[in-house]
Amino acid sequence: MKRLSSDETAYFFEQLAMILNAGMQLSDGMDILFEDLSDKRIREICGQLSKSINSGKTLGDAMEECGKFPEYAVNMVKIGSVTGRLENVLKDLSEYYENRAELNRTVRSAVIHPLMLLLMMTAVIVVLIVLVLPMFSKIFAQFDASVSETVSSAVNTAYGIGWVILIVLLAVIVSVIIISLLSLIPSVRKRLSSFLTVFPLTKRISKKFSLAKISSAMSLMASAGIAAEEMPMYAASLINDKKLVNKLENCRERVLNGEYFADVISTSNIFPPMFAHSLKFSYTSGSFEQSWKKLSERCDYEAAEAASGIVSVIEPLIVIILTTVIGAVLLSVMIPLMNIMSVLG
Repeated sequence: MKRLSSDETAYFFEQLAMILNAGMQLSDGMDILFEDLSDKRIREICGQLSKSINSGKTLGDAMEECGKFPEYAVNMVKIGSVTGRLENVLKDLSEYYENRAELNRTVRSAVIHPLMLLLMMTAVIVVLIVLVLPMFSKIFAQFDASVSETVSSAVNTAYGIGWVILIVLLAVIVSVIIISLLSLIPSVRKRLSSFLTVFPLTKRISKKFSLAKISSAMSLMASAGIAAEEMPMYAASLINDKKLVNKLENCRERVLNGEYFADVISTSNIFPPMFAHSLKFSYTSGSFEQSWKKLSERCDYEAAEAASGIVSVIEPLIVIILTTVIGAVLLSVMIPLMNIMSVLG
């Protein structure tokens, strides 16, 4: 059984937080969820966790043994149990994975919408090659031999252009589908994510998504009471951007060497200067949890806006290019036909 998705993880932690808020024991709450939930996968997980908890394991250990939860979530639950903030950690984890699910939907939208547009354009090209151009060929065949020879090159050119476009479109569509399927494999997804962080056309938006993950994780860890020297380490495990990972590791080393965490963050060049200075001030005033939350919301918004911006550019660009090409194919046949009709007229 595969791991829970971000949506499923968010829902599960929300239910656990409600169980603790109601003053119930986790094992009893798990049994109730097992009986009431209609989702078979989550029911099975509740059954496994209930057995582990009843045998004396903590929730974090039970989740780790189950193997269906992200490593980061397991670590946060363990820390929440030790610090006595488990209910707050579960609420924050629910919100964290809900935000991750929303960002994932934004990314899928940025891929699916242009892909659907390509599919529709491919269908138009197929109709053009299979139905429209043969129709023109039959029309030209009705004229005498001299006229047919005059326009045959135009028809052949149109056929050639149409087939080239069709092959290119099919190659793009197949490539996108193959990459999407391969990205379901964790090791391949990690390599693909690393590539996107250095590829010139995607590194800017990739960094925005990495910053969204880092800020959300930092916000969660700050509210969970995690030690400052541990926060960069956990945040680095969530991203594949090597530059940001190196900066986070450097932050941890500086904190371990005795530097003040707020100073380290403000001079690390991880976040924009304005945000970094705001964080430093928040640590001085004691309102750092709220500051991290606001930064997380800002980074999530910028990541979503960047993805939406790409869609708003790609879709019109695809329409313009393919419409121009299709129009050129039709005109390469229509112009000779109009000339013939004018001569005969």
